[in-house]
Amino acid sequence: MINSVATFLTEYLGKNNNSLTEKDLLKIQYSLQVILGDLSKSVIILSIFLSLKQLPFFFLIFVILNSTRIFMGGIHCKTFNSCLICSIIYFLIILLFSILSPKLNIYFYIIFFIISFIITSVYAPCRNEKRPVKNKKILKILSLISLTFWCILFFKLRDTQVCNCIFLSLLLEVIQVIIINLKGGVYNAKITKHFFSLTN
Repeated sequence: MINSVATFLTEYLGKNNNSLTEKDLLKIQYSLQVILGDLSKSVIILSIFLSLKQLPFFFLIFVILNSTRIFMGGIHCKTFNSCLICSIIYFLIILLFSILSPKLNIYFYIIFFIISFIITSVYAPCRNEKRPVKNKKILKILSLISLTFWCILFFKLRDTQVCNCIFLSLLLEVIQVIIINLKGGVYNAKITKHFFSLTN
């Protein structure tokens, strides 16, 4: 469905704008697929959290995810359906942990954040085999700034559920960074070899 809509819009633009090359249209089509896919996932997960009456947690998880993953990188799924399922599970796991888990010992969190800063300093941003990371130094600095912000907020807040949400969101992000670096890089399966061979 998403691919069909993206293809339709791309063909429409191609017919009505002769200045667009095949390379431009491929880039537009891919961008539309990503935007429509992310928008669809967000709407579906938002609806789930709305039905559970946990909308504030959706926005908190969403903000943490997008303020860390965009700089550090993360694991990608091969298809939209698998990405949707993993995203739903990801959000629900964090929600359940946030609500049900008690706050742990303060020293545990201190150690966690120290380790997280070390891992981020050494391994972020994640290397992508299909899209080489540009401005790695800037992304690393932004990753550390983002992590610092959430670290300060975590220790300033007294709400256990919010702190749990911040903690597990960051933990899952750090785990992804570790996994990707152990594998030697991330292969974004949704970006095909054909696409990059034509756009290079």
